[in-house]
Amino acid sequence: MKYNQFLIVFLVAAVFAPPHLVSEPLSAAELSRLILEGELDLSSPALVDTTGEFARYDDAGFPETATGRLFVSLESYGPAVRLRDEGAPYLLYAQYTNEQRDAVILARDGDFSDPLPDGTAYTVPFGFGAVKMNAVDVSLVEGIVVPHFSDNRKTYITFPLFDLYGGVVTGSDGFGPSVRAVFRERYTVNARVTVSSAWAFVDGRLTRSPIGSFSTGAGFRFPGVLPDLIGPNLITVGGDVAFRVLGGGAGFLPGAFAEIERVFFDTVPEDRDFRLDPRPYNYRVHSVYARLTGHLGVAGIGSGDGFRTGVSIGYRVNVIGPRIPEHEFKSTKIVYVADEYRQDLQTQTDRRQRRE
Repeated sequence: MKYNQFLIVFLVAAVFAPPHLVSEPLSAAELSRLILEGELDLSSPALVDTTGEFARYDDAGFPETATGRLFVSLESYGPAVRLRDEGAPYLLYAQYTNEQRDAVILARDGDFSDPLPDGTAYTVPFGFGAVKMNAVDVSLVEGIVVPHFSDNRKTYITFPLFDLYGGVVTGSDGFGPSVRAVFRERYTVNARVTVSSAWAFVDGRLTRSPIGSFSTGAGFRFPGVLPDLIGPNLITVGGDVAFRVLGGGAGFLPGAFAEIERVFFDTVPEDRDFRLDPRPYNYRVHSVYARLTGHLGVAGIGSGDGFRTGVSIGYRVNVIGPRIPEHEFKSTKIVYVADEYRQDLQTQTDRRQRRE
């Protein structure tokens, strides 16, 4: 019976590892060798979580906490489990944790609420991302063939978003390239260069002259309006300063701007290997936008008007996306191996060797 128990547990485990997390799986034979050769120093009962409180029995009779983890008590002889309708406790033979990436979440257009198994929700704030990990504790109990699996435990590795966009813009100031950096989806720094032409007096004659304009500024970005009608959109307001050259004259024009952008996300390729590539559907962002500007005129620049307005439209794509924290897609961590379990493995090994 015990040999069958070991075999079933090994097959269910699928992946075993030394105390550190690894991505390469170990076979049952390799794990047994590590245990028998003493390379896994995991016999300390202190490694087992015995802080939970009993809440219920599952269908197989295992005692569980409210979160679905195995309820383990620390007895004089080691960690033990009291099964339903059983007077004597059963020794905890081994315990390990399987952890796997569940999803990568990028909260690009507002707070993102992710439901949890207990009915509550974890909120990823606007402007942040989270690597969602799912962990299951697997426990092998003395004399019980079927191991205990805990409820899924969710953990989140949060990180701030940063994107660098490149694009083109055209409008009343002309046509040209633009760049923008966005921090946490809220704070923007932008720059653009445009070229156009206009009538101006040069050496006393009215002539058509080129206009070169460079502007840079910063703004505050927030979720837009009517997303159900027009789709995901964001609004940015801020200030900037333009440096314009026209007909031999040049100067600075301080001003402000308001912008609304409609964002689009790339479709995830069907042949993408999600184990190696954790980027979610909204990692690559395209946007079209309309921008309204107002600048104070400076004498000698353009027509010399005291206030100058402008309208432009443009397109952007994030050429550099957020840096997703490094993590293992799937890993196994051995938590505890009882000395009695080692002895049983040694006994089984000795018997196999005698038969050979």
